[in-house]
Amino acid sequence: MMISCKKDPKGGSQEDDNLAQTTVPGLYYATATLSEDPNGFNMFTDPGFEFNAGDVDWKAKSVWYLPDYISEAETPFNGTRSLYADCNTHDYWRDVCIQSINVKKGVTYKMTVNYRGAWAGLNVYFGFRDADNGVVKDINTNSTADGSQFANKDNSAWNDYSLSVTNLDNTQFNCFLGGWCWDNLWLEVDDIKVEPEGSYQDSFLPINPSISDKQIKNTSRKVTALDNMVVWERPDGKLAGVLVGAVVDGKDFENVFFTGSYDKDCGIKIGHIASAPLSGIIPTGGCTIDGTHYVFGYEFGGPGEDDWTSTGSSVYVSTDNGEHWGETAVFWGADSKFIKNSVCCKGDYIYIFGSPAGDKGVRTYVARVKPADFTELTKYEYWDGEIWAKGKDSYASSIMYGPTDLMSVVYNKSLYTYMMIYRSRTTGQLVYRDAGLPEGEWSGEKMLVADPSAASQLYMPFITGASDNKISFIACAKAAE
Repeated sequence: MMISCKKDPKGGSQEDDNLAQTTVPGLYYATATLSEDPNGFNMFTDPGFEFNAGDVDWKAKSVWYLPDYISEAETPFNGTRSLYADCNTHDYWRDVCIQSINVKKGVTYKMTVNYRGAWAGLNVYFGFRDADNGVVKDINTNSTADGSQFANKDNSAWNDYSLSVTNLDNTQFNCFLGGWCWDNLWLEVDDIKVEPEGSYQDSFLPINPSISDKQIKNTSRKVTALDNMVVWERPDGKLAGVLVGAVVDGKDFENVFFTGSYDKDCGIKIGHIASAPLSGIIPTGGCTIDGTHYVFGYEFGGPGEDDWTSTGSSVYVSTDNGEHWGETAVFWGADSKFIKNSVCCKGDYIYIFGSPAGDKGVRTYVARVKPADFTELTKYEYWDGEIWAKGKDSYASSIMYGPTDLMSVVYNKSLYTYMMIYRSRTTGQLVYRDAGLPEGEWSGEKMLVADPSAASQLYMPFITGASDNKISFIACAKAAE
């Protein structure tokens, strides 16, 4: 990653490519091609159980609940892997697999599954439960809606079944497949699909990822250390962001603002590093509106009983290219759903994607506001599962289930698609999701890029470009736990 700048006597900076080089390790630049997903839009993560091939922990990463009796099928229905469940016990229900998704009220959802089992007329159920695991709707595969038996089903052949349910009051479904176990019973499952009925939403698949440790070089203000970097695209197509935990010219900066531009050869070229620090917060995202820079950040509250806490999140404002910062009133309090926030500008709205404090949260929320009202919290609207509701952030219903941690969201104008990346605690890697609308429905997690080595983990990724069929991003590396 290339940085080239020298101090301008007027307080700005100008590029100079003839400066001594400095190197900052631990920052990676990556690109991936976006190909139309051949399986179409799917709200289910890893529907064919293809993630993490050869990984002994693939079972826990593929779906969000898999007991010890799950293994790989010898002969998959499709691709390279299917799930095999040993149900050889007596009078005992087992969930073969279960995964949570967020849904909209008043929408019909369709679930499709491919399976085969130990005998014809297999007593297997699949369907939707609500957030409390009460059955919303399910189907028993050994009988049709009128109760007749599927006596003609061959246990050696793969069968496919589907059901649809119109959601009235739920904002979360738990998709499940399971049944009552019996002597010598086994079950194989593959290619599960969940989608809103009648949807024609496009979905994309990151392929051929390329990752490089092109490090920060060539700067008149020597950057000799860096914990991580927060980046966003400005309206003029250039970049802005915050260097976190940086050492610049031998001086420690908790956070320091920078501006720059995307460079197809070196990732990011920085043209200005502010002299003034941005202290007291952990930045998570930002945006630039009419020349004014805004940074979302939260205040660390210390360890909680099971996880860390926050005293709240705020927006910080600079009108002079990061040389001075003013803090708005605390936007959201310690118990808010919007502590770790990512910002996405699209059309007449700014969308804020948030999650609560801590690293164990499993839900992501979205709010929106018009640019002119960005610092007026009373003007914010929250997606409640059915409409955009103005008022308190407690009105917000989650738009996706799964621990997103710190995320980066952009709108790809070429593909008319919202795109999100983050490090997933489910898969243990950087993943990608997409949606046609900011409130979803969002696709399941798709693998974006794996860690560069067993000794380091990529985290805190930020998209630096998403146009046509390509996505580029930076990520930091930390020692593996």
